[in-house]
Amino acid sequence: MKISSFFFVFLLIIALFAGLSEAGCPKQVLAFQNSLASSHDTLLVHCKSGDDDLGVQLVKFGDPVYNIRFGDNVFIGTYWDCFIQHGPNMEYFLNFRAYTSGPSRRCGQLHTWIAKEDGIYFSENGKPEEKTFDWTKV
Repeated sequence: MKISSFFFVFLLIIALFAGLSEAGCPKQVLAFQNSLASSHDTLLVHCKSGDDDLGVQLVKFGDPVYNIRFGDNVFIGTYWDCFIQHGPNMEYFLNFRAYTSGPSRRCGQLHTWIAKEDGIYFSENGKPEEKTFDWTKV
């Protein structure tokens, strides 16, 4: 077998493996919840991953959570960088990495970021939330 034929077959097997394993792997969910209870501020969320820019999303207090569904890229890794902001003049903000894939594929996990007046909390797969960041003020 020629090297070019072997290389083609190798790539075909990898592509089929990736496609089949994707079918059995539910998407990851990155969720943003507005829990700014005392101020009822609107939460601005803007997330990017590689070439994917989801634009600005506005999440009002009491609205359902804003969800991003995605699959991990096993070859180059997956990350989501997000900017969130709130306040009467949008003076409270945070720019942070909301998700980084691990060394192996993760399937169907829920990563929830919760905005509160005293900071940003994180919960993974329904576990108790923990304060992770303080707001930065302009």
